[in-house]
Amino acid sequence: MNPILESRLEKLRRSLDDLSAAMDDNIRAVLHQLTCDETVGNLPLKNIDALAKAMRDNCMMLMAKEHPFASDLKYAMAALRVEHDYERIQELLDALQKRVSVLRSSPFKSICQDLTGVMADLLEMHDIVRRTYRRNQPESDIKMLAAQQEKLDAGVQVSILAIQNKILNGIASEKTNPESIVEVVLACRHVKRIANMLDAMPEELNLFG
Repeated sequence: MNPILESRLEKLRRSLDDLSAAMDDNIRAVLHQLTCDETVGNLPLKNIDALAKAMRDNCMMLMAKEHPFASDLKYAMAALRVEHDYERIQELLDALQKRVSVLRSSPFKSICQDLTGVMADLLEMHDIVRRTYRRNQPESDIKMLAAQQEKLDAGVQVSILAIQNKILNGIASEKTNPESIVEVVLACRHVKRIANMLDAMPEELNLFG
């Protein structure tokens, strides 16, 4: 066993955990905002730039300074994919938070509240993602997590479709200004894209890890 290699792998694992914990907090913050509870102030999203850079640096140091085994190299490559996906999800959460701020005082306020259930499911999906990228997991555990993820994603997609139909009905039946229509359509799209990315992450990681 190479103790330096193991140390670098442990640093990479910790930096990945730190990044995913911040992402978890950001998903939770948007969930609170979607409740439209006036007693709950808008929670600012955490900036993940420094955490993402630290994770990338740890990956680069591992590959540049050590001679990792194939399995360790695949783990590092999987970590890089996670970091890239998290940056894209962060952009979607930033945009979603801004749109929800507009929608909370619009005729589509109820749509925001409907999305809380979806965001709660996304938190569960993210928990599965975080469990998937742990090193050296038994194949039986990976299969169990994959089944849980598939079931959650199926429910999320059904919920999003129902919300999209409700948006269409709202547009047809109410006198709503165009700005609110654009905001609610894009907000729902952001949630769907986050769901699709979270659903794809475990499979991508297993292909690399």
